Amino acid sequence: MQTQARDAYLQTEVMTATPQKLQLMLIDAAIRFSRQALVHGQNDQHEEAGEAIIRAQEVVAEILGGLRVDRDPPLVRRVAGIYTFVSRQLTAAHTAKDVSAIEGVIRVLEIERATWQQVCEQLGSRIDAAHHQSPSGAVFTA
Repeated sequence: MQTQARDAYLQTEVMTATPQKLQLMLIDAAIRFSRQALVHGQNDQHEEAGEAIIRAQEVVAEILGGLRVDRDPPLVRRVAGIYTFVSRQLTAAHTAKDVSAIEGVIRVLEIERATWQQVCEQLGSRIDAAHHQSPSGAVFTA
C-alpha cells in the first residue's frame, strides 16, 4: 500500500513539474544512483555498483536526449560536453571498478544540481497548464 502511494505521488510530481523541475529531478536521480554505486564500490560489491552505474548512465542519457539544439547551440554544446564527460567517467568507473571516478561524477552532478536549483528558484515551480512549454531560451525538452 505504501509503495502505491509513493508511486502515485511520484507520478503526480512528474506530470505537474515544469521543465526545469524535471531537469532537477533527473540530476537528483543521477546523483542518487552514483552515490549508490560509490557505496557499493567501496564495499567491493561490484555487481551492485555496476547496476547503479548503469542506472546513472541511463539517467544521463535521458538528460542528453532532452537537449534542444535549436534553442542555443553554443550553450547546448557546453551542456552536452558536461554530460558526455559524466557518461564517460561512469563508463570508466564501471570498467576499471574505480570509485574515484564516481566521486568526480558526483562532484560534477552536484554543481549541475546547484545550478538547476537556482534556475527553479528564479523561474518558480508553477506550471503553465495551458501550454506546458519550457521557458523562453530553455535548452531542455519537457
